[in-house]
Amino acid sequence: MKKEEKRTAPGLKRALKAVLGHKIVRLAGIAGVSLLFSASAAQTVLADDAGVWQPVENGYYLVGMDGSYLTGWQQMGGKWYLLGADGLMKTGWEQENGTWYYLQGDGAMATGWQNIDGKYYFLKDSGAMEGTTFTKDETQYTINADGSLANAKKKKNTGGGAYTLAFLDGDTQAMADSLNELKADAFDGDEEEDYYDDDKKDYDKDASFILNGKLQQIAEHRLAMARSKGYGSSRIPDEGTLDDYLKSIGESTARRHTEIYLINCDDVTQAEEKLLRNHDSDEKKRVDRVIYYKEMGVAHQQVGDKHYYMIILMR
Repeated sequence: MKKEEKRTAPGLKRALKAVLGHKIVRLAGIAGVSLLFSASAAQTVLADDAGVWQPVENGYYLVGMDGSYLTGWQQMGGKWYLLGADGLMKTGWEQENGTWYYLQGDGAMATGWQNIDGKYYFLKDSGAMEGTTFTKDETQYTINADGSLANAKKKKNTGGGAYTLAFLDGDTQAMADSLNELKADAFDGDEEEDYYDDDKKDYDKDASFILNGKLQQIAEHRLAMARSKGYGSSRIPDEGTLDDYLKSIGESTARRHTEIYLINCDDVTQAEEKLLRNHDSDEKKRVDRVIYYKEMGVAHQQVGDKHYYMIILMR
């Protein structure tokens, strides 16, 4: 039996030749995808059912099988792309019929948790931005009016301690778990009534930190600056202390807060050991105790085989 030869649609060949101004030849068929080559431009493009990407100075067009520029939502290689009325591929935030979507740098529609300009957003499987508070498993996520994360906390009546923060990587989640377990352990014993001192709050079986979206943003920023500029005496060059930074971005310093920078850790276990040396529940000053605070932001970076953590806590 003669092996079937795949052919590029004549309309597509004409479109590509018109677009690139060079002879288009077939090199190979890869997993059902046609690989085309512009001989004199030394340029390759992938073709599938939707069409072929055409690079231009200000972005990309998607050329259909009939040679026309495609518009609207198009699927390529299992990913969704949005093309404007002029055919140009969209990137960044785009609103369609009242719903916000985020197109990544390569144009692909984003889904799931995304860190965009320092803020966390949740995009549904459809790509639509989540705009209201929602609960996933044991975690309640509160959403700001702009769609960014306001805070995340453990759902009531699910027990104290650790809970999943789906937007964190594994190492950051592990540190958040450690902090939440410390918080929960602090409620074991006979000191529940005076745990919050002047607040006089009753025993809370759901003792866990609230992850504050703004504190998370600050922790990630402060860690990045500490790694790039240095850190000494609780100061970052050109930025100062946490107080200085909060004032510079218009945030209030009225609520009690602290910053903990853990460096050169082999793993999260060693980071926790370092944390407890100066911030466990036995510290004389309340403000030095991790469990004194209610909200947190936790950032992590790995450099080589060493781990670095920045923890921001607020009362």
